[in-house]
Amino acid sequence: MFNQTSNGIKTCSIHKLDYEEMVSKLAGREFLSLCPECTKEQSERDAVEAKLRLEKQFQEQRRQSKENQINRLLSGSLIPPRYLTRTFANYRADSEGQQRALKAIESYAEDFTTHEKSGAGIVMAGKPGTGKTHLACALANDLIFRLQKNPVFIPASKMIRKIRETYRRDSEHTEQQMINLFRDADLLIIDEVGIQRGTEAEEHLLFEIINERNAYFNPTILISNLNAADIKTYIGERAMDRMREGGGKFVSFDWDSYRGNVAKDTDLPIRDKRES
Repeated sequence: MFNQTSNGIKTCSIHKLDYEEMVSKLAGREFLSLCPECTKEQSERDAVEAKLRLEKQFQEQRRQSKENQINRLLSGSLIPPRYLTRTFANYRADSEGQQRALKAIESYAEDFTTHEKSGAGIVMAGKPGTGKTHLACALANDLIFRLQKNPVFIPASKMIRKIRETYRRDSEHTEQQMINLFRDADLLIIDEVGIQRGTEAEEHLLFEIINERNAYFNPTILISNLNAADIKTYIGERAMDRMREGGGKFVSFDWDSYRGNVAKDTDLPIRDKRES
């Protein structure tokens, strides 16, 4: 039960105001009223504290939401676990060529929002073990953490196999639905282009995906151990033309494999010590 009685006239020691002090009793406890100015100031402090608590809660919700979004993007990116920790910072760039390649891919990442408007992609070609996959995954990781984009990384043979699986009668997806899945990624990284002999059907599927992405201004990255001429032979002239549109780049990895050197590194996490 709530009771309130007067405790007489008091003078506020802070504001030098006379006021009637009221005694409130609630659940066996007594509460003394403050002077009007003290009451007003306390209300203002309470309002500020309440606002700060709400802002803190909002910031925490945003942080958790961003963290959940990043985890979803990492899961959906299909980046192999070994490459989830690949960054530009832990890419070994000892030679002039490596430094040039690193700068080219870093620059592409920095200007990605511009490339989304033109659809400009990259062809990364060169010898095995030269760090192509490292830089491609570093780019994908950067886009996920910095811009919350949804890149997809997939070997060419696996992508074609996933599309062909839709031809089965028991498939849950149609061919076009699977193509749309690869079409709609903010960035599609197709690895190991040309690792096996390409058929006319494979060339057609690769062209269709590259062409669909080009039509929607979605950038594509091709990674291959072949040279420029052999890549064009494998994916076809039309697909290569699409890769050139919008200011697409060709980045050459023309140095020897350095897997052995990377394996000796001690400044990377354990799962990072072997290079692609």
